[in-house]
Amino acid sequence: MTPAPTAPVPASPEEGGPPRHPVRRRAGRLWHDVLTTPGRMTAFALAAILVVLFAGIVASTTITNRQQHHETLLAEVEPVANASQTLYSSLTIADSAANTAFITGGIEPAELRDRYLQAIATSSSALIAASQGIDRTDEESIDQIAHINAQLATYTGLVETARTNNRVANPVGSAYLASASSLMQDTILPAAADLYDRQSSSVGDPDREWSSPPWGSFALLGTAVVVLVLLQHWLWTLTGRRINPALALATIFVIGTFLLTMIAGFLAANDNAKGLSEGAAPMNELTRQRINAQKVRAQETLNLVRRTDPEGSSAERAETLSGVRASLAVYLDPEEPGTGRISLDDDGAVTDAIAALDDWMAAQNRADSLYQQGDYQGAITISSGRRPGDSGAAFDAFDEAMQEAIEEARETLRTRIDNARRTSSSGPDLIVALSTLAAFAVLAGIAPRIREYL
Repeated sequence: MTPAPTAPVPASPEEGGPPRHPVRRRAGRLWHDVLTTPGRMTAFALAAILVVLFAGIVASTTITNRQQHHETLLAEVEPVANASQTLYSSLTIADSAANTAFITGGIEPAELRDRYLQAIATSSSALIAASQGIDRTDEESIDQIAHINAQLATYTGLVETARTNNRVANPVGSAYLASASSLMQDTILPAAADLYDRQSSSVGDPDREWSSPPWGSFALLGTAVVVLVLLQHWLWTLTGRRINPALALATIFVIGTFLLTMIAGFLAANDNAKGLSEGAAPMNELTRQRINAQKVRAQETLNLVRRTDPEGSSAERAETLSGVRASLAVYLDPEEPGTGRISLDDDGAVTDAIAALDDWMAAQNRADSLYQQGDYQGAITISSGRRPGDSGAAFDAFDEAMQEAIEEARETLRTRIDNARRTSSSGPDLIVALSTLAAFAVLAGIAPRIREYL
């Protein structure tokens, strides 16, 4: 019988059979090469180089971002917040000056007229400064500024109408001025306060994000140091050579990068934190207390315009001004360790403000007493007077001292931010240079060891 045919056995590639798939063959050879000692050295060195470069780039980028944040804060954000504070204060001063000028009767003193006009001009300048510095994407703030500007034009028109009627002794003038003051107190000032709150938050809130060291950069640079140490230890066990000069130099470069980033990060974070605690926080608090006092002054003069018995509002005024005094006293004493309090009285501004505030409160009491006794003109004389002991003179001294204290806090804030900016000014370039040198040192240290196996 004829045997049954059998299926041919495929020949192997060495016997002339069909070749393997070229991609699989290359992958197999690559994996075989990686498993060799030179291959493992190459892979380990490439990993070390990538980690070193990546850590350096992240650290450099982090410091650059912080520097740009400080520059933006100094050049754009903080000036807008200051313009918002100036806007609110100027508007309040304008309202108080208009009321004070009105109660003098007839043709107001030139000093009061100039004070009113100067306050309106300052308000307009602050509006322009704020509008130029606000981010174009902040549509709410832009709308707020437009609203304030439109209402301010209405306010000045009402004041001029009241002034015209007052000069001819027309009683309707008080109604126009009361309407103007109501517009200021109920519409314009709340809008300005909202604008100030938003802009002051734009100074404090983002800066808090930069008040902690760059922990992520520290972790990456620490990882790079560990990788380099492990690489040298592995080479020691493999070749018997304890020290690889080039890899040791690379480790020194990375450690230097780590120390530079750490020093710059901690110093900048410290300046940021102190800028918030010694500058931004006191400045915001003093600004709010100045605003509270200015509201009291506007109400004090408006009561005389309306011929309102001050007895109903005197307790509220006294409570508000007592709160202002208590807030000022916090910044009067020298800094006490562990309290977080600072002194803003280096130039005596807080002391002067408290003394003027006490004089002002005493003058208010005298004016209220005269009014209740029927001496309306005497009350007006004290409330609008510029002699020592008069309410007008005491308030002006208080407001001037408050402005000096606010400027001192603002200068502290800007100085701290500028210190943080200068601390990180040269760091990014140096970090990139050290990281690049470390990567070349790794290459120089591993190349001779690889050639020994080829």
